[in-house]
Formats: sequence, structure tokens, C-alpha cells
Amino acid sequence: MKTIIVNVPDKDESVVAELFKKLHLKSRVLTDEEMEDKLLAKWIKEGMKSEDVPLEKVYTYFRKHGVDC
Repeated sequence: MKTIIVNVPDKDESVVAELFKKLHLKSRVLTDEEMEDKLLAKWIKEGMKSEDVPLEKVYTYFRKHGVDC
């Protein structure tokens, strides 16, 4: 099974949900917080594979969420 993440404007959410339903596909709406957590987990996973860590990405994320870096 594969997972596809699609960003849909709020006004079109019901149309896309109905399409998925007709195609017998499972759909789930993620909150912004869940998407951010997924992105942070991806960066951590990438960082674990190499010694290079993109600190600016991490600092930007933390500043966005009110952490003083």
C-alpha cells in the first residue's frame, strides 16, 4: 500500500473526499500540527543518516513555534 499526501483548499475538501469515496480509497484529514510533526520526523530521519544537519531548517521550525534559538 502507498500513501499520498494531497494539499486541498478548504473549499474543495468535500469534492475531493467524495471522489475518494467513489473510488473506494481511504482518506484522512491531517491537522497542520500533524503535518509539521511529520516534516520534523523526516528531517530527524535524514539527519540520522549523515553527520550534516541543516541547522537553519531546525531553527526556522523552532522560531515558528515560539522557541527562542
